[in-house]
Amino acid sequence: MSTHARLRRRPLFHPALALLSVGAASLAGCTRFHASDPALLEPSGAVVPTAAVAPRALHVFEGSTGRSLGWADVMAAASWADAIFIGERHGDPIAHRLQLALFEDLAAGYAGTALALEQLERHEQHLVDGYLRGEVALDRFIDDTKSRDWAGKDTWISCYQPLVDAAREAGSPVVAANPPRDFVRRARTEGFDALAALPESERVQFDIPIDGGGLFDRSWDDRWSAYRVRFDEIMSSAEERDDPEVRTRLDHVFRSQSTWDATMGASMARALKGGAPKVVLCAGCFHIERDGGTVLQFEARAPRARVLTITVVDRSSDRLAAEDKGLADIVVYGAPVVRAKPAQPAEPAQTAEPAQPAETGDASQREADATAVGSEGEEDAGFAPNASRRNR
Repeated sequence: MSTHARLRRRPLFHPALALLSVGAASLAGCTRFHASDPALLEPSGAVVPTAAVAPRALHVFEGSTGRSLGWADVMAAASWADAIFIGERHGDPIAHRLQLALFEDLAAGYAGTALALEQLERHEQHLVDGYLRGEVALDRFIDDTKSRDWAGKDTWISCYQPLVDAAREAGSPVVAANPPRDFVRRARTEGFDALAALPESERVQFDIPIDGGGLFDRSWDDRWSAYRVRFDEIMSSAEERDDPEVRTRLDHVFRSQSTWDATMGASMARALKGGAPKVVLCAGCFHIERDGGTVLQFEARAPRARVLTITVVDRSSDRLAAEDKGLADIVVYGAPVVRAKPAQPAEPAQTAEPAQPAETGDASQREADATAVGSEGEEDAGFAPNASRRNR
């Protein structure tokens, strides 16, 4: 029997969860927690707090139905899952606090739970491991990975370092989940065949995306196609997509985006195969929401794994908003986040390609949409909000 299909120990957070695990163990493909037991369609009795207090008393809802959930429900689902994806709007303090709370609680119950971070790249794994062993000082770790301003000025210490320190305290591995940026650029400019031809010493730093093409069930192919459509809609207008030149540019930029997805998904699959009882990925919400590319690339590599997706929306609501239905298995509402707008240059910026798809459309909407796309996609495609991400 596959490791992913093997029955897990009785979870700490939900007395009835063992029954769910028995049912899930017999399924051949990836399964989702809230679709595994018809009884879960009944009201849970969870009380929605009148005032949301982060992180364990937020407004939380089942993404498919809008059913209210409590923290015990969230942890029951996380206990059931092999792979937990937590989507963030970068720089949202409540999202980062929720990531920390969930990882701390899960690592306490399942020793060795791995933490995977979009914010670290595979060639930095030796620095991550050195820090976890106490051999690399904090400032060196932050500066050598060029992470100090990852989601804005001085954001690493408040947003991401607590997660790394929680993993070190728990004795958990931390996975630098992303490829080096140079390979992402090469995916865009040279294509996947050129990447595949690189020597093994370089190939281990990234993964090339799997494109179903009938290898999986039709559902997987349809979901991957839908992800590409969402990407194109964020990056361009409908009118522009009729332009062959714009279509070509979209194809190139999507190669970058999907290389990040493939590498993060593969990093998670390898952590599970390497013996981690569970793996938690913290990444930009576009990679995760509505069966985002990272989730699908993971499923392609670990088809028997039990998957849980969680997203944190940076606004408040005491019910699941209609536009947020289906965002993830679990949708969490926090509070509005005021983000500094990028400084406007005194003179119009001159670029070699003034018609980049990401530079078109309504500026305010582009900025809002850009917060939902992983920082790597933003920078490669010309998005401004996270331009402080490392220059290499």
